[in-house]
Amino acid sequence: MSYKLVWEPNGIYWKYNGKVSGKEIVDASTSVYGDPRFDNINYKLVDFLDIQSVDMTDNEIALLACQHKAAEQSRQNVKNAIVIGSGKDEVAKKFAAFFSDSSWEVKIFDNLDDANDWVGREPHN
Repeated sequence: MSYKLVWEPNGIYWKYNGKVSGKEIVDASTSVYGDPRFDNINYKLVDFLDIQSVDMTDNEIALLACQHKAAEQSRQNVKNAIVIGSGKDEVAKKFAAFFSDSSWEVKIFDNLDDANDWVGREPHN
């Protein structure tokens, strides 16, 4: 598994590393959105700093878009921070596109400190 999910008091932090498949991203989203704790979060912080690549099919992208839209209906006003290193602009664009017509706030960062500040997260060491 190339990701880990960490439920925190006000949100969720999830971190991807290495070569990430679309199936892993779909599985992680399914796990998050199907968890009762999702109904009480204020933020999602998705950390792509340690990825090598993301390989997603068009069907996986469409499925993720549907998951995000359904999740938005059950929990509004969630801040979504996406942290991704330079040189990964295509990956960032794919994920930002899920939120193009969403009520959720989304912002892309190139470092974890700024993302933590924006969502109001106390980082765990």
